[in-house]
Amino acid sequence: KDLFKSKAKHAPLWPVTIAHYPPQDTPPAEDQERIQPHWDRTLFSLITTSDYGDEDSEGGLQILVDKDTGDGVDGRAELEGRSTEWQKVRRPAGESFIINVGEVMSRWSNGRLKHVVHRVPNPKPGHRDPGRISLMAFVVPDYDTVVECLHCKEDGSVPLYEKTWVGEMMNW
Repeated sequence: KDLFKSKAKHAPLWPVTIAHYPPQDTPPAEDQERIQPHWDRTLFSLITTSDYGDEDSEGGLQILVDKDTGDGVDGRAELEGRSTEWQKVRRPAGESFIINVGEVMSRWSNGRLKHVVHRVPNPKPGHRDPGRISLMAFVVPDYDTVVECLHCKEDGSVPLYEKTWVGEMMNW
């Protein structure tokens, strides 16, 4: 509790994005997606969407997972030679949010919490596409906050990531 307060004393960022994915009357190009694969350079994000109950469209949020373990993977998976596949994120019923770990949280936890690669593909061809609306709230600590493994010095863990700061991460 105090750790997070100390990292957001001056001017934390709380950008909110509303994404409207209009109905697709004509099929998009095969290599085009609604949102290309990426990961967020934030602490975490909260996401909700209008697509509950439309899981069959294959057009909602997907995460990249290891084919063998089913674990979500970050951007290093292919470099490590891991076999990956996309998996649909199923939002729980009712008024709920998806919590997405960002890269800042992953670096602070030394990879214990993963910043998973995710995307929003187009609905599968022939599926009725009513369009969708997503609301994403991103949480970013103060611009000058140091980002490094928080427990490595105490427990002797080897840091997976180099030390950086939020401002540098936001400018990549």
